[in-house]
Amino acid sequence: MTIEPTDVERVPLGSLKRYLESTGWRRKTLPSGMEVFILGPDEDEIEIVLPPTSQVREVGMRVAHAVRSLSALERRDPNEVISAIRSLSYDLVLSKLPDGAIRHDTITFRTAREVVRRMGTILRASAQAELHSQPYYLHADSAALRYADECRFGHTFRGSFGFTIESPVGPNTGGMIKDVPPAPPLGRRVVQRLVRGLQYLTLAVAEEDPDLIVLNFSEGLNANACEELAQLVLAPQVGEIDFEIVLSPEWGTPNRVSSSNKFSVRQGIATEVLQTAAKALREVNYGKRKAIQGKVRTLHSMENPSDLYTTGTQDVAVEWLSEEHGNIKVRVSLGPEDYLKAYEAHGTFRDVRMIGELERPGGRWTLVNPRDVEIL
Repeated sequence: MTIEPTDVERVPLGSLKRYLESTGWRRKTLPSGMEVFILGPDEDEIEIVLPPTSQVREVGMRVAHAVRSLSALERRDPNEVISAIRSLSYDLVLSKLPDGAIRHDTITFRTAREVVRRMGTILRASAQAELHSQPYYLHADSAALRYADECRFGHTFRGSFGFTIESPVGPNTGGMIKDVPPAPPLGRRVVQRLVRGLQYLTLAVAEEDPDLIVLNFSEGLNANACEELAQLVLAPQVGEIDFEIVLSPEWGTPNRVSSSNKFSVRQGIATEVLQTAAKALREVNYGKRKAIQGKVRTLHSMENPSDLYTTGTQDVAVEWLSEEHGNIKVRVSLGPEDYLKAYEAHGTFRDVRMIGELERPGGRWTLVNPRDVEIL
C-alpha cells in the first residue's frame, strides 16, 4: 500500500492525534516524549507511535505508518483516511462537474480556472455576509478577504470530475462556560451560511419563488453570492454542479444542518431564481436611507476587540439627534472593522458617522445595511 510523500504532507500531526483519540485510541506519553496510541484489549493491542511535534525528523515516516495502519484497520483507501483526518481541522466544500465537461478524466484549463475563481468568490461573499448583515456589498473587507485566502484548494477527485475546498475551523479546545458552548469559528459559520443558502435555493427552485432567498439573506446568500453561483453554473462546459458539504465533527452539527449536505444547481430555473434574487437584493430603498451621527452609548459586545475577527457582527447603540424624530437611540450591527471604530469612538468620547437604511421594527430604531463608518 503505497503512500506518496505529498500525501503525508497533507496530514497535520495534531489532527492525526485528535482523530486517533476520537476513534477510541488511548494516548500514553513515554519518558522520551514520544506518544503511543493504543487500541484493543491488553492481550491484543495495536500501537501507533507518534512524535511530540512535527519538527522531529522521522515525523513523515511515523505519519505514513499511522495512515497505513488505519487504512488496514478501517478497510478503506489511504486517501479516504487522510480526508477523514483532515476533516477535523476543515469543513469541506466539494463540487462536482457533469460528465459532459470531462474528457479522458480531464477538463479544460479554462473550466478549472473558472470553477476555482467562482468558488473562492462565493466563499468570500459568504464570509462578508456573515461579518456584515447586508444584502450586498461593493468591496469585501479585510476579514472576509483574509478568510478566503486561508481556505485551501484540495485534491481534485475522479469519477464526476470535482474539486475540494477546505474551510479552516481548527481544533475545538474551548470548554463550555456556564453551560454555553464555545462560539464556532468564522470558517464554520461561513460554511453553515452556505448550506442554509443552498437550502433556501433548493426551496426557491421547487416553488419558483426567488423571495425565499431575498427574505432570508440575513442567514443565507447575499446578492454577490447569488450572482457568482449563477455565473458558475452558466460558465461554458459547466451547465450544472453538484455540491457536497462535509462538516468537521470537531465543532458538532448545528440545527438545520446535517454532517453531510448535498445539493444540485442546474441551468434553467435555478439560475433564473438566483439572478432575480440578486437583482432584488441590490435594490436600495432610498426613502429610508439616512446618515446618522452621534455618540456611541452602548457596546453590546463584551468581546476583546482584538478577537472580533472570529466572532462576526456586534451591536452598538448610537445616540442621534434627528431633525425628524428628535433624540433617538439607533441600534446598529457592525462587522469587526467598523465595530473597532465604534469601540475607539466610545473610549475617546468622539462622534461616529455612518449611512444606512433607518427602520423601526417593533418600535426600536435600527440602521440596516450600515456603511461608510467613520470617527469624527
